[in-house]
Amino acid sequence: MAEGIGGCAVASDNLSYFGLTNVRQKYIQGTSLATPSGAPATSVDFQGGFGFSSVPQASDTAGSPSAAVGTFVTRRYQVNFALGLFTQDKLIPTKFMASQLAIEISLEQPAACIYVPPTSTTAVTYSVGSAPTYSVSNVNLIPEILEFDASYDSMFLAGLRDGGVPLKFSSWHTFLFSSGGAASCNLLVQERSRSVKALFAVQRRAQPTFFTDSHAMFFDTSGGSSCLQNYQFRIGGRYFPAAPVQTSSSVGSPYSNGGAEAYTELAKALNMVGDYRLSSGVNASKWALQPGAFTAIQTNPGIAATVASGVLHEFDFTMSIGSFSNAGIPNIRGIESKNNSFCGALGSSCFAMATDLETSNGVEISGLNAEEQSDISLIANWANPQVTGSTYTINSNVITGATPSSLEVYSYYDAMIVLRENNVLELIQ
Repeated sequence: MAEGIGGCAVASDNLSYFGLTNVRQKYIQGTSLATPSGAPATSVDFQGGFGFSSVPQASDTAGSPSAAVGTFVTRRYQVNFALGLFTQDKLIPTKFMASQLAIEISLEQPAACIYVPPTSTTAVTYSVGSAPTYSVSNVNLIPEILEFDASYDSMFLAGLRDGGVPLKFSSWHTFLFSSGGAASCNLLVQERSRSVKALFAVQRRAQPTFFTDSHAMFFDTSGGSSCLQNYQFRIGGRYFPAAPVQTSSSVGSPYSNGGAEAYTELAKALNMVGDYRLSSGVNASKWALQPGAFTAIQTNPGIAATVASGVLHEFDFTMSIGSFSNAGIPNIRGIESKNNSFCGALGSSCFAMATDLETSNGVEISGLNAEEQSDISLIANWANPQVTGSTYTINSNVITGATPSSLEVYSYYDAMIVLRENNVLELIQ
């Protein structure tokens, strides 16, 4: 909860109508001004969900909080840095680095980190009256600082003179590609690190919008019956894994098989195979799910839309799966609307093409030496060409698919900082 993590939970509104609500939106930080026009007409018309206004509080308002004019909702978060130097086991010797440890934080654009459910009757109409934004203030670094005696300092100085003190950590390289509207790809990854632990590839929307979850990772972006059929990484003259990872029900099929093999490859790359102490939000409604067809079930005027196929799963519990077609396409239903704050059970899509390159349990430097490889490439095949510029409209909000099939490849590699005397730092990767 302190890190803003949550999915959907069973809850009720102030009129005792029960349904699912978005945990982040209702309990952590969000705004909902839904005003039902009456009691639910049928069991599927969740119009009993009153809005919960501003969460956790409405402050610095220029008007009534119920009108949400100039409303700010604030919360304090404490997070651990997901940076390599802060995830390794050794203490950072700032005393012997001339106390020159600087942390640079860059803020993401608002459209990439704020989600507004597409429930307005007019395009680009937000509940706060203008495009939402955010700010970060009162930033504090709260480290645990340990002091040692003089004998430790003398031994540390001796280590600085005799070859230096190593700090081993892991970090990321990012490579961006476009599918170009093709049904297959062979992406050349320019990675030359000495120890590559794992490779991950995801397909995401390149242009973020407020009406879509910008962190959704797609299994397939084409309309109709289509899915990712298989993928494999080629490194030099070898393939990882040895056989292509099959994600379709049969070779060449346009139907998903659920992606069990792909999930196992991801678990191996994350070093979590069989470790039931580690929880995951991945489930069958998020992983390896084909694009859906959308039908609004709200009966309110202006809240209606039907999209035949190709709707990407990027709406963060705004919708639910009603049924599946014979081709495996999920028929999704709009739940949350301007007249209802209840949410659906369909979270944003998450899917990754991954392979593990380590030869041990990951404690030491034991990854693949990319310096000695001629090339690294990702080979992936879909049943249909991937979308590069489609648009579809949900509740009068135009969801533009401007190059949604942007492919991103991440290499997870070992690195080392060697601290020498006179505050000299040497980076080895």
